[in-house]
This record gives sequence, C-alpha cells and structure tokens, in this order.
Amino acid sequence: MKLRHGLLLLWAFAFRAMAQGDTIWVDHQAGMDLRDGLYADVNALRYNTPSIPIERLRDDQGLPVTDIRSRIGKLYWQPDSGGRVAIDLRRIWGFCQNDVVYVRAGDGYYRIGLMGSLSHLVYQQSYRDWDPYMYRYGPVTRTVMEQQLIDMATGVMLPFNASGMERALRNDAVLHEEFMALPARQRNAPEALFRFLRLYNELHPLRFPQW
Repeated sequence: MKLRHGLLLLWAFAFRAMAQGDTIWVDHQAGMDLRDGLYADVNALRYNTPSIPIERLRDDQGLPVTDIRSRIGKLYWQPDSGGRVAIDLRRIWGFCQNDVVYVRAGDGYYRIGLMGSLSHLVYQQSYRDWDPYMYRYGPVTRTVMEQQLIDMATGVMLPFNASGMERALRNDAVLHEEFMALPARQRNAPEALFRFLRLYNELHPLRFPQW
C-alpha cells in the first residue's frame, strides 16, 4: 500500500513541477479546458495537472478508461514499466471528466456545482439511526442532501452555513466585517450565503495556468 501511494505521489509531484516555472495565470471561465484524470489533492486541480491523467487509467480488465464516473469504484493506473497498480480511492481528492470536477464527499464523488475560489457542493450523506424506542427492528439508514463550501486555496471543506462562511471570508476583511454585521438569523439565510459567495468569487477569482 505504501509503495502504491508513493508512486501516486511521485506522479503528482512530477506533473506539478512541470506546471511551475514561468506560469501565466488566467481567471476560470465556463467551458475552460480542464484536463481529465484523477486529482490526489486540490493543488493538482489548481495547476490543471491530473495526478493520474485519464490516458493512464485502466479498468479491472486492463482496458483504457474513457468514463471515470462509471469506473470510479475500481481503477488502476498504468506506469511506463511494470504491471497495473491498484488505486486507493480514499487517497483521491477528486477527478475531472469533460471539464466537470467531482470531489469526494459524503457517500461518493459529487460534481462542483458552482466553481470559484469558494466553490459550492451538494452531496448525499447517509446516516444510521439507532433508537430502540423508535426502531423496533434495528438501525435505520437515512440519506440527506447536504451542502459544503470548498476553499480552493487549501482544499478545506466548510459547512454551507454562517459558521462556514465566516471562516471562508477571513481572507477578506471588508467582506468579513460586512457579513458579521448582519443579524445572526440573516447570516444563515441561503440568500445571504449565496450573495457573499458570489461577492467573494468576484473579488478573488479562481485562476488556472494558461497552457
């Protein structure tokens, strides 16, 4: 397992080194070409250099993978020499398919709905409830829809509520002060959360290297 993880990290470091140097950064725009493949961490996405490009991915039959979404349960990657290496998906931050980014959260991988320096994610989370007074025949699994913010500078995921937004806005003193000046109930309103999400992204655009 350590060897496989080490190979994945070496691949990520090699591509990241290629992305550095005299890099020109451009603002993210809808339809921007994002390279298909697996991302070990958020920095691989930020440099638009997949830790494992899709061309290196194989399925359990050794065949090239063309749709990561349909094969995300079991993937392998093919190094330049040697046999296929199984990928530990617990170590994969996310992946890109057809310019859409999917991030590991809750019960699986979910697409980023709003992309920006602060991104917005909706995902499913399952819980097992056990209350002998309510559930006579054992635990009950319930699935709920949840929302998160993703700080694309660090990859940190924050709850999409007043507490998470307050933390996210600490990088902008003016917006942070304006947000905290709102009444507590209003800070948790979806309208206020989306408004400050939009304002932050307008002032701090997400940038990718120009290729």
